[in-house]
Amino acid sequence: MEQIQEETILALLIDKPAEGIRILTAQYGGLVYSITWRRLQGCLRKEDIEECVSDIFFELYRCRDKIDLSKGSLKTFLLTIAERQAIKYYERKTDKFDKISLQEQLEKGEEPLSDHNVEQQTIQKEESRLLIEAIKGLGEPTASIVIQKYYYGMTAKEIGQRAGLSKNAVEKRLKRGLEKLKTVLQSEHDQLT
Repeated sequence: MEQIQEETILALLIDKPAEGIRILTAQYGGLVYSITWRRLQGCLRKEDIEECVSDIFFELYRCRDKIDLSKGSLKTFLLTIAERQAIKYYERKTDKFDKISLQEQLEKGEEPLSDHNVEQQTIQKEESRLLIEAIKGLGEPTASIVIQKYYYGMTAKEIGQRAGLSKNAVEKRLKRGLEKLKTVLQSEHDQLT
């Protein structure tokens, strides 16, 4: 689906709500579902997670008149709402939410969460997850070679000795693996933006 400008989506949410919601969910539904699923899987049922996703889009619709795109993108607002709704669902459904105070965050050297931090953390986690999945998709021994090279800083010679391959074979697998990763990650990136 072709990406539709956020200004157009926001205008549709105000003037033609059904059309606006349809386009909004088509454009960002996969991302919102993915984020919500990762936050709530294992502690909530699939039906509860789907209900949370619906509530995220409803919440954005509910506050559509207050959204100022000069202060942030529609995607940013949606990701922030997704994080907050997932927390609310977790609290409401499990009663086990571990509330860390601002002072505790500062003592641990963590930056307190703000809307910008939530978006950045969400994007970073999603990018890391996609990268790991893409590396696993390379198959063996290429996935192990990429991990040893770029996560553990091993040389091609060291990797070759461990894998029973020549240095040249390791370098060729690295080159082909990185080319494939680039293609896969570009495709994933295009889907998220």
